[in-house]
Amino acid sequence: MGDGGFGMTISELSTAVEHGINTITIVMNNKSWGAEKAYQKDFYGERYLGADIQSPPFDKVAKLYGAKGIKVKKLSEVNQAVKSALKANKPVVIDVDVDPKALYSFRRDSFTHRIKK
Repeated sequence: MGDGGFGMTISELSTAVEHGINTITIVMNNKSWGAEKAYQKDFYGERYLGADIQSPPFDKVAKLYGAKGIKVKKLSEVNQAVKSALKANKPVVIDVDVDPKALYSFRRDSFTHRIKK
């Protein structure tokens, strides 16, 4: 999930720790409300309002909850992070740095202006 969405649901991590539910959460951290920012890019000429956020280091927050936290700064590190998470025997948060300029809309109509007829 994205860092904005995870920020809204992070309290579920305490439930996972308390009840021994060994979840693995991969946070795609682009320091923005990614979908909303993509829509602002596509529909409003890159006029951004309230789209950029400052998220905490989720790998460190995971440790404060009693889970395992892993920071990934490069794509080449993801495979090892997931392998480590699968062996952790506790909830794990993998905080992955993502290019904040890589914005993708998920609505079909957001691509209509790009389709050549």
